[in-house]
Amino acid sequence: MYADKFYNDIAKENFYLGIVSKVFRECSYVQIENLSLLKHRKIRNEILIPNTINFFVIVEDVQGLFFGEVYQETIQGTESVHNAISTGHNEKIYPEMAINVTGLMDQTNQFKLSGFRTVGINDKVYIANDDMVIRYLKSLEVNNYQYDNCNSQKSIANFAKLSGFSENEFSVQPNTLFDRHLMVLGATNSGKSTSALSILDKLIQNKRKVLMIDPTGEYKDSFDKHEFKKLTLGEDTFLSVGQITIPQWELLFQTNDNTQGAVLGEAIKSLKFQYRVGKTEEVYEKHGKIIVNVKKDLLKVTDEDLNFQLSLLPKQIEEESVEEGVKNNEARYVTSTFKANVNTWLIRKIEYVLNRTSVENFIKIFGDGEEGSLINELDDFIRTPEKSLYIDVSKIGVTDGIGSMIVDLISNHVINQEYNDPFIMFIDEAHRYTKFHTSFGEFGSGLVSIAREGRKKGIFLFLTSQSPKDVPNILLSQMGSLLIHRLTSMDEIQVVQNFLDKNEISRIKNLGQGEAVLASINLLQNIQLKFIESGRTHYNKTPVL
Repeated sequence: MYADKFYNDIAKENFYLGIVSKVFRECSYVQIENLSLLKHRKIRNEILIPNTINFFVIVEDVQGLFFGEVYQETIQGTESVHNAISTGHNEKIYPEMAINVTGLMDQTNQFKLSGFRTVGINDKVYIANDDMVIRYLKSLEVNNYQYDNCNSQKSIANFAKLSGFSENEFSVQPNTLFDRHLMVLGATNSGKSTSALSILDKLIQNKRKVLMIDPTGEYKDSFDKHEFKKLTLGEDTFLSVGQITIPQWELLFQTNDNTQGAVLGEAIKSLKFQYRVGKTEEVYEKHGKIIVNVKKDLLKVTDEDLNFQLSLLPKQIEEESVEEGVKNNEARYVTSTFKANVNTWLIRKIEYVLNRTSVENFIKIFGDGEEGSLINELDDFIRTPEKSLYIDVSKIGVTDGIGSMIVDLISNHVINQEYNDPFIMFIDEAHRYTKFHTSFGEFGSGLVSIAREGRKKGIFLFLTSQSPKDVPNILLSQMGSLLIHRLTSMDEIQVVQNFLDKNEISRIKNLGQGEAVLASINLLQNIQLKFIESGRTHYNKTPVL
């Protein structure tokens, strides 16, 4: 394929650089005709600055037109080159440049991934003119997503500008970002929350459905009530104790990997029996009772017995500190001093959580009715088309297990539902919810399940995190798109290095506020973006000392 028809206004010879001289799997090298071709020049509306890097070239090959990016330029440091420079004989100096091939033009004049195909020795290389760059920008997305009625998906537009592409505004189909999930990473004050809000703003304007979990409350006034139904956990919404699983209770109370989980489960079962028989304000006493009768009582507890009095849990664990008696107490439970001492640590953990100062009345978060139940609100969100839901969990301590428990509860509930309308699940500071363990193993099964299977049910994750190092590998590996803002720690950069090339890795530490590299399996190449602020209220400003 020849490039002539794409250089209509200005002949392609004015853009000529040289020929391909070396071809490798990872890159190719171009022998420049002479140094004078690297001079800065303006031809009509085309401004050419070929003596640097990060500009684009076209390679004319029998397979088609390849699109590439220049990442290196060199001149040999020999005596003859030095003499030629000193005497101004630029035509005797032959620079070399290295390029990465990023696309190949197909029969529809659109660029596609080149796959195993690459350029060949002696292929001619030209600077890409504005027309070719625009064609490439329009071809950046690998897929064209269509609905069942064959209509194309509407792009979200004007939330960012493309750095290095003459500051063209970036628009993209939602599925390009989200069909394999999206994670935004960046150090504090790098602009990751602002970029997340810019994307959310365009999603809501396009009437996309969003489930939003906000641990700090910084987005609480970002959207109007007609855009989101707003809930505040611990104020107008509660968690139903009967819908929380034993592993989730373990996460909340941060039990160890030994016996604490089993004791906690037995105590909850005993309190469920009390609730069943109407003794909601009393613990189930085991000391002195016949063991067979106790087992018969607890066998009456079924899957339909969900509720129990949470405030009695520490006292009930004291009642679980029993063992089988001997001699006169044979076949009866008696208090075990050893078990009582062991369970003291668990009791203290639970009392700390129930009484900690981050929530004025922790018990208000939990309830046993239906009105105001978080699960019921989630069901309503799922059933209602084009309805978005915002959950403010800032009134709860999210630096410990409760935040992880809430996210896991929500995740497990939504992944097990049937859907008609796909939605995006946005979780800010996701690393807070993924670093806890229970006796059942590493926790976070809800989020991981959505990351693995959610897209089949129309659930797409949109996560943010300050530290990729704190995000479990099992979750990070499921992300098809990463939006990477400034990272300064080499440990954190190493976590995401597989998503970036060597040149981008060196840029990550120097990105300005609001700048980011978008790496996605749905794009021909990674791109650098400068985000446009949405203008919505956002409580994330740093005070001035």
